[in-house]
Amino acid sequence: MIRLFKLCQEIKSGSYPNVQDLMQILEVSHRTIDRYIQCLRDEFVAPIEYDRKRAGYCFREKWNFPFPEFTEGEVLSLFLLTNIIQQFENTPLERSLKTLRKKVEDLFPAPMKITPESLEMMLSPFISVIRPKVEIGQVFETIFEAIQRKKRILITYQSLSSGKVTTRKVEPYHIYNFEGIWYFCGFCFLRQEIRDFALDRIEAATLLKEQFVIPSDFNPHDYLTKAFRMFRGETFDIVIRFDAYQAKWIRERIWHPTQKIKNLDNGELLFEVKANPEEIKRWVLGYGNHAEVIQPPSLREEIKDEIKKMYSIYF
Repeated sequence: MIRLFKLCQEIKSGSYPNVQDLMQILEVSHRTIDRYIQCLRDEFVAPIEYDRKRAGYCFREKWNFPFPEFTEGEVLSLFLLTNIIQQFENTPLERSLKTLRKKVEDLFPAPMKITPESLEMMLSPFISVIRPKVEIGQVFETIFEAIQRKKRILITYQSLSSGKVTTRKVEPYHIYNFEGIWYFCGFCFLRQEIRDFALDRIEAATLLKEQFVIPSDFNPHDYLTKAFRMFRGETFDIVIRFDAYQAKWIRERIWHPTQKIKNLDNGELLFEVKANPEEIKRWVLGYGNHAEVIQPPSLREEIKDEIKKMYSIYF
């Protein structure tokens, strides 16, 4: 369809392209050009004729390819969808996205073209400042294939918390990107539960012959949104008080599906959420004296201990 559209654009330009010209432009054979011309005449009733004086093709009357018209916003949306190539660098999808980007660029006439450079000047759909320091291409490909074929894998994995290297059999369910880093989640036979694994901490991944079936109650969206950010351990009902200065920022965002906000008379607010305490602790500490954990008491004590340790470093 795209090549047919491009062929019509060339003829419509008034340059009277001949078969050799069209072969070079579309990078196809003589037979393919003949087939395209015949297709346009028979199926699209295009008024194409060969001008012997100009030795090239033209339209004997005004005619437009029956392609849906796009608004500027829709064109921009298409380019945005293909502008996520950098997130898939060194993965099996990188080449496909690049060829898709080229096809989208070829699809639109010059006035509507958006180059990667001009798009970058207009807006940034996301900013990811974190990148893995190791090559993950081969690991990504193995896991992606395993998910497609429902095959178990054997991975050699280095734990971030303990630093230990273990060999684990895993049933991979889903690959996702969080803040520029690729992860996959799946059932870990070593821990006997669904776990998350960072691809850049996988030292080796081997595709096994063993088949598996993803549980019918597993939903990637539900699984990923359960965590406040990344931690998916035991959750608690947590209440945080934000002062009037920080409350304005907290009100403007949906931080988690379980959140509840209670506005106080002095401009402060109470932020309630069901989340993992360790992850909330890191989040709250980032707001300094603008945030105070109210519940649970155990989390308050953990933050007190953390502040004492910080104090001993700086004073």
